[in-house]
Amino acid sequence: MNEVQNNEFELIITEKNLGSLTTNAKAIRDKIKEILPKYSAENYSENNIENAKSDKAMLNNTAKKLNDKRIELEKEFLKPFDEFKATVKETTDMIKEASSKIDLIVKEVDLKAKQERRNYIENLFNSIVGELKELVTLDMIFDEKWLNKGSFNDKGEFKLSSELENKLNKIRNDLETIKTLKSSYEVSLTNQYLRTFDLGSVIQENNRLIELAEKTKQIEVVKEEIVKEKVEEMVSKPVDVEEFDPIKTEKIAITGTLSQRRKLKEFLDLNKMKYERIED
Repeated sequence: MNEVQNNEFELIITEKNLGSLTTNAKAIRDKIKEILPKYSAENYSENNIENAKSDKAMLNNTAKKLNDKRIELEKEFLKPFDEFKATVKETTDMIKEASSKIDLIVKEVDLKAKQERRNYIENLFNSIVGELKELVTLDMIFDEKWLNKGSFNDKGEFKLSSELENKLNKIRNDLETIKTLKSSYEVSLTNQYLRTFDLGSVIQENNRLIELAEKTKQIEVVKEEIVKEKVEEMVSKPVDVEEFDPIKTEKIAITGTLSQRRKLKEFLDLNKMKYERIED
């Protein structure tokens, strides 16, 4: 069906008469240059305003006549080219329309072929994913180049199966490495890895979390020391009681370590404050 040959439909100009145009346009231009100084704006004022109006109208009319003639000649000269242009456009539009319809068929066939290749790869993936099935999907590791025609041999077999297997094996090894870290953050680290498949960044994140936890622990120790010092300071001396400070009884529940409760008892005794144990 290859009836449309490029050389058969090569556009050939059998006759081309661009012609020449002989006019007095240049003579008119030169004459205008010669007389225009007479119509310089400096030659007009309110004393000869009527002349100014008349000369302006004359100049505008002259320019219009020249331009109208130019447009008339331009249309006459361009008429054969415009007809030629319209004919070529009509022809190319018909060709493009036919090509576009063929393109729809080509794309439909290509899409079907890619879907068949995708199905083949998916079946292969399901057969080798093994214990990673609940963690890894084909979409997570899919490479669009696998759908190219060149990724399959003449028998329709996937030539890059080893590439898919290598990806899955790397994931297995990386997940095992994460387990060997014996990190308290293993779940979080595993989730991060399954989002990025970047073992290096996961290890860095584990180190960051460990350092952060250590710093937090150190801060808590310092806070406890500060509180301890303040309590000891309070217990070591009685509180000044104001002259008209009324005595009130309040029931409170105390939660703390044995040493903390003893310090509190010392504080209460030092300040001669009454207290009693309330049985549960």
